Amino acid sequence: MSEARQRIRARFRKGERVRHISHLDVLRYWERAIRRAELPLCYSQGFTPHPKIAFAAPLPLGFIGEGEIMEVLLEERVPLDRFAADLSAQTTADLEICEASEVALGLPALPTLLRWADYRIPLEGVTPEHAIESMNAFLATETFPWRQEREGKKAREYDLRAGVASLTTTDVEGSAALDARLSCGQELTVRPEQLVAALFPTATVERYVRAGLLLEEPSAALRAWREKGRYE
Repeated sequence: MSEARQRIRARFRKGERVRHISHLDVLRYWERAIRRAELPLCYSQGFTPHPKIAFAAPLPLGFIGEGEIMEVLLEERVPLDRFAADLSAQTTADLEICEASEVALGLPALPTLLRWADYRIPLEGVTPEHAIESMNAFLATETFPWRQEREGKKAREYDLRAGVASLTTTDVEGSAALDARLSCGQELTVRPEQLVAALFPTATVERYVRAGLLLEEPSAALRAWREKGRYE
């Protein structure tokens, strides 16, 4: 692998028209865009070198992403404004960079920093009154045992309540829309489909929107980055 000189964290969106393309296709899209922008992307060693691009969490097929996060390792330092401008020139409005920042090379891997994901879920067939009643009943419980059946795999059992940080609902033309902050980490990941199945089993959801991802960075890493520009 070529030596990394810079680690850039970028937020991007995946829009309506491309919500059915796979995570692998998204990776290929960004690799091609970075190459066309002539940015010095790092690659792994071996017969089939892989681009050093990491994502906080793959976006499920069919979801819209408004605040996705990826990190790119570069073998030469590049000004952030040039990185953003050159890359934006090679992308479309359906998959575009929203912002870019530099982070310490020695920080832990991006997926290990992920803690929560924010979702916006329009619930067809659910009135705002019903949504509020179900939501409040769920939030009032200390635990909510849930069994997730998985085709060809062992069923997964977990406490659904432990993976829900917050729920709010709004009235959208007589139907309810749910905003949920759900656990999205290595210890527990709650899929929004499971939340809907548990609270609103008769609801129809045309599309899910992942509005943002929340990271929790080690305080030691932040201090070292500010003081020395590296993680210790």
